[in-house]
Amino acid sequence: MEPTDRNAAKPRLTHAQWKRRKRLRLARNWAILILVCAAIVALMTKGILWLLPKVNAMLAGPQSFDAASYDGTGYSFDADDERFVLVNTNLPFAEEPSPALADADEASGIQLEAEAAAAYQKMAAAAAEDGIALVLTAGYQDADARSAAYETQKQQYLEKGKTEEEAASLAADIQPPAECNDHGTGYAADILSTDYPTRDTGFDTTRAYEWLTAYAAEYGFILRYPQDRQAATGVVFEPWHWRYVGVENALAIRASGLSLEEFLALQKAS
Repeated sequence: MEPTDRNAAKPRLTHAQWKRRKRLRLARNWAILILVCAAIVALMTKGILWLLPKVNAMLAGPQSFDAASYDGTGYSFDADDERFVLVNTNLPFAEEPSPALADADEASGIQLEAEAAAAYQKMAAAAAEDGIALVLTAGYQDADARSAAYETQKQQYLEKGKTEEEAASLAADIQPPAECNDHGTGYAADILSTDYPTRDTGFDTTRAYEWLTAYAAEYGFILRYPQDRQAATGVVFEPWHWRYVGVENALAIRASGLSLEEFLALQKAS
């Protein structure tokens, strides 16, 4: 067999073949161009759809949390409702309570009375849908835990030079003694947020507090120690301390603008 001559000239294309190849090349280039343009348009569309809500949110400002109106027309007060259990410095526990407990937050193991625990979980889930990450920092506390909290608070005043009597009185305004502490009921919940984990009055400047003020009653929780009701509660303003009383009760109390003490006294007197 004779060797192939690789340098032999390739046959020239006919005019018809050249035109056909040109058309194929042109069609291929147009197809590539169309695919590239389509990809660019798709990416731009996806980017615009992603960006538009954020731009709108920036222009509109933060979402407003507004409480639904409640006229209380159908509200019926039940003085025997166990969720109304009241404890304060004037009404200490007659005996140590033993509420039926359940985990309100599985991660921390913090417990509340079973109904309150379920309500808190629903509330935390609803808050999360609005971009609010609630954090349950305290729930039910037994007598030893409540005593330790009170003694710690009292010791801080003693270290500041207060007398035993002065320290005891000042401590009770912030951290009631064990027999007067709402956390023994199982219905009290200390709630903060991931962006404000400190238990102080600055929590009332947060979006989480704004959300709770608007919607907590819809899940059965009220602010236990409001800023403008300190004379009635005997405890300083605690924006993190919420108390479960049931949905209808909570809505009625929120609508009244009263503390738990005042609301119960008013209802029992009427």
